[in-house]
Amino acid sequence: MLHLNITFPEDLKESLDKEAKRERTQRSTLIQKAVRTYLEIKKRKSLQKLMKKGYIAEAAASRALCKEWESTLADGLDDD
Repeated sequence: MLHLNITFPEDLKESLDKEAKRERTQRSTLIQKAVRTYLEIKKRKSLQKLMKKGYIAEAAASRALCKEWESTLADGLDDD
């Protein structure tokens, strides 16, 4: 484990201490949990953005394919 020196506003430090006491854990453990949660949320949001971008790209490709298919149907090539 590494030791870090960080600064907190007094009110935030007091809230942190109260929560740590309520959870019966150490202040540093609570901060570690908070940072892990924050980083996981950021990672998830980044992944969601990438997925959205991919879905949008796929939707455009699907629309283009549908237009091609519609023109084929309009030509009467689907008639038996």
